[in-house]
Amino acid sequence: MTKKVIIIDDSITQLNILKSLFEKAQWEAYCVRSANAAFSKIFEIAPDLIITDAIMPVYGGFRLIKTIRENPYISLIPIIVYSVLNESNAKFYVKEELSEYFLRKDDNAYELIDLAEEIVKKHPLSEEYKNAVLAKNEILKDETEENPEPDEIIKQDEESVEAVWETVADISELGSKLSLKSDFSFDDEKLISDFFTVVYPFLNYDLGVVCLESFEKKIKIAYFDIRDIILSPILQNKILSNTNSAEAILYKKYAPNLKITTNLEEFHSCLEFDFEYIEKQTAKVIFYSKKDDFWPDEEKKEIIKAVLDEFFKLRYINKNQQINKKESNRYLSGRLFGNLFSNAENKKNQNDTYFACIQISNFSDLKNNLTYEELDIINSKISEKIMNCLDKNEQIYKSDEDEYSIAIFAKDSKQAYNKLSFILNSINGITYNTYKTEVLAGASSCRFEETFNIAEAQKNAHNALEQANESQRVVIK
Repeated sequence: MTKKVIIIDDSITQLNILKSLFEKAQWEAYCVRSANAAFSKIFEIAPDLIITDAIMPVYGGFRLIKTIRENPYISLIPIIVYSVLNESNAKFYVKEELSEYFLRKDDNAYELIDLAEEIVKKHPLSEEYKNAVLAKNEILKDETEENPEPDEIIKQDEESVEAVWETVADISELGSKLSLKSDFSFDDEKLISDFFTVVYPFLNYDLGVVCLESFEKKIKIAYFDIRDIILSPILQNKILSNTNSAEAILYKKYAPNLKITTNLEEFHSCLEFDFEYIEKQTAKVIFYSKKDDFWPDEEKKEIIKAVLDEFFKLRYINKNQQINKKESNRYLSGRLFGNLFSNAENKKNQNDTYFACIQISNFSDLKNNLTYEELDIINSKISEKIMNCLDKNEQIYKSDEDEYSIAIFAKDSKQAYNKLSFILNSINGITYNTYKTEVLAGASSCRFEETFNIAEAQKNAHNALEQANESQRVVIK
């Protein structure tokens, strides 16, 4: 019988990748973008396995795990936490003793499949158990209507990956067409031919070049989409040399009486992208035009890059069956939240811990004017910049769709204020499609030893946040 998995992640790109990966491995994959939607889906599907991200708005991955483990009807379903967090980061979320499988998103994607197969063999669910879960579906609906949890008032509609692509403006037109046209079971020559067919109407280039490693031939091959030009062998070889490619495959539009293009200077502008996955170049793409300043603005380029990055990542995952496996810490043993910060180094320095809430104050405006994919890009930029500002053992998580919570160390409120100001300056004004982020922060001091009340810390941080404004963007209480 086909194995079923529910995948929970607020990133559309991540859902696309994992859905394709599991379906190729003969699983039934169900994708949802919120933990709220996932909980009802569990009873509807009775999956063999659940895979969840940790950093999600409203209802995070670890809270979802806690809810599942406390529900007697579904508590035996195995769960993998698949997150950008490392083990140390992950402990930041755990408020009670939990014991779940854990894998980092930057590990080899095939390790997730291997781990999934290993878990369902080790913890198989009987048909009787699954039928009991399905039988409780209506009961759960009734219970949820009678006793909704306070912070479940904000609901996110369950959206499949396909539905999301259909509703996303701009990027969906390119992304969905590329997704529908792409069959990774084809050889690369057919796959890239279809790729050019989809991409050309959006970019109208004169020459397109895609450079890929051939897993069969163990060499890099350049695929040329030649439009209304004749490409001289000399120029072709020069592009091969520039891209370190050993072989060329040409897709030609034969048109008589065209002048031969002999050098790169005849192309007055080019658009170039490099794509990497697990620290390895997966593709190099160059689009050439004979027109000056032909390419779209930076925001549009970023949208194009995001879509193409997903395509070449999926191609790499589907084609490369021989990725070297590396050791990874698959198992997360949870601790009390406070234990993470009562370490010897912090005691020695006698630093206070400051719990801060960073809010995107104009998020509703961004949400109304940007697509899901564009919001994903903004959130990834914010997360990356915040993490780059944090010191060892300082932590971050996304506590709501418009809010990030962080724990930082500082010897006094002045130092904490300076740290938060630096973080806000790093993320304030992140631009996408002419829309800019506006951020505020509130923080409170919370010295502790062995225990920590995250709800109280967050409440105090929110009280400070309410006092923040444009003139005083950081408030500490």
